[in-house]
Amino acid sequence: MKFINEDTINRFSEHISTVFGVGYTAYAPGTMGSLFGLLIYMFLKDGSLALYVTVVVVLFVVGVFVSDVMEQIYGIKDPSFVIIDEVVGMMICFIAVPYTPLLAILGFLLFRIIDISKVPPLNILERIGGGFGIMIDDAVGGLIVNIILQVLSK
Repeated sequence: MKFINEDTINRFSEHISTVFGVGYTAYAPGTMGSLFGLLIYMFLKDGSLALYVTVVVVLFVVGVFVSDVMEQIYGIKDPSFVIIDEVVGMMICFIAVPYTPLLAILGFLLFRIIDISKVPPLNILERIGGGFGIMIDDAVGGLIVNIILQVLSK
């Protein structure tokens, strides 16, 4: 008996990639994904850096897989309801950044601006396609914001 079949993989991918349906919100799904990433950060910020980075890496790898499945199912390049990329990008913003409410708000706003505007190299990275292409532009956007926050927190 097979426990993991195509339907199971598709349902798992849909749940994770849309963050349990949050991506289907009619208004600003990317912003909702970013808020969800900020919420995860708030829960993990007082834990160890190793745990936080592990969660980010696992979510990135899983995100590549589930995003790729969703592109294949729907035949849409980077579907707007796939928001796991925003969750991971937002979490990358805060790796090793000391917590203050101001930096949390600033990180959120900067990430949304960079993600929406697709500044170089993000505009090039999003052309890669597939699950990796969906995830990498937001990961690099999060890295850009992380560098800015690191400088501002000194």
